[in-house]
Amino acid sequence: MFSRAWIARSRWVVLVGLLLALAVGCTSLPLEASWASVTLLGNPAQVLVAYADRMVMVDPVDGSVAELRDADGNVRLDEQGNPRTWIVTNSSPKYTFYTRPIEMQEDTLLVAAYESRLLEVDTITARVLNSEGHVLAGHSIASPLQNGSLLYVPLSSNSLDALNLETFETVWSFKTERGVWATPLLHEGVLYVPSMDHTLYALNPTTGEEIWRLDLGGAIAATPVVANGHLYIGSFAKKVFKVSLEGSIVAQYETSEWIWGAPAVVEDQVYVADLAGYVYALRDTGDAFSEIWSRQVALRGIRATPLVTDDYVIVGSRDHNVYWVSRESGEEVNKREMRGEVLADLLLLQPGDGTETREPLVVVSTLAREELLVAFTLVNGERRWVYGL
Repeated sequence: MFSRAWIARSRWVVLVGLLLALAVGCTSLPLEASWASVTLLGNPAQVLVAYADRMVMVDPVDGSVAELRDADGNVRLDEQGNPRTWIVTNSSPKYTFYTRPIEMQEDTLLVAAYESRLLEVDTITARVLNSEGHVLAGHSIASPLQNGSLLYVPLSSNSLDALNLETFETVWSFKTERGVWATPLLHEGVLYVPSMDHTLYALNPTTGEEIWRLDLGGAIAATPVVANGHLYIGSFAKKVFKVSLEGSIVAQYETSEWIWGAPAVVEDQVYVADLAGYVYALRDTGDAFSEIWSRQVALRGIRATPLVTDDYVIVGSRDHNVYWVSRESGEEVNKREMRGEVLADLLLLQPGDGTETREPLVVVSTLAREELLVAFTLVNGERRWVYGL
């Protein structure tokens, strides 16, 4: 008989294989989007979810689709007198969204579609302004990064392209052996680029010239985290690393399985999850990681970065559950069953963070279209609202 761990890993191998086929151009047709991008946008802040063929703005208070308003704050109405809602779709051509948009000039968003296009979206009308889009050199499944007049676009084939934001022409292109599946990190004048070719690159953000490279022994699918004057990053080598800004490994810790998401770093504590369902709490002692606790929280993989609060570490899993575990001990505190796999990063909403919520909420996205977003209370895990397609 095959073990659960073997079966779980085999399924991830199939998923990664399919995505690699897309990345290297073995097929021109994208799969149904495998995860959503969830972020806060606007004032007051709304929850924007980009998934499959649409982007939707959701009211964080009750989960309803946000209403479109004019410059005076009045609700916009359709021909039948019904309120217009903030939903962006494009039927011809049809686009697939994995990434969060970038706020450009007032009332305009820029979003990368998988179909090798950059689209401009009017936030007042929730419409794509340029339906044919600005052409990219490849598919995109990671969010771009803006730096002044430059836009860094990760491509799932084998490059990171820097575009001029006025003309959308390529300023420079940095080639990698495999695709870039995560947003680069810009820190103190250096652009750090994680790649599926096992390598973390440091580039000059203006010219794209390589400063250094570091082999981490496995594919890197998440953006590095900068904290305590260092970079923290996981890889498919089944390790989490602490890396100096000069490109040397300072500390590393071996996990049970591949690490897909980024670590969460809180002062000298590092929290990481792997594709075997384990969560690890580590202490950064300077030149090493010491284990505080480790626990197999879920029966299947945990893709996203752990959400760390004062009392809890919260993770969502492919086993259709969201887990609250004690930050101190790793013991399970709450578990909430979902209708679909949880792959996207969790979103914490706090009163006073620009939203109109009155209590802390944890927003979870699943692969079940009827539960695309679910909001739970932070403390007790009570369901507050559900948004579905």
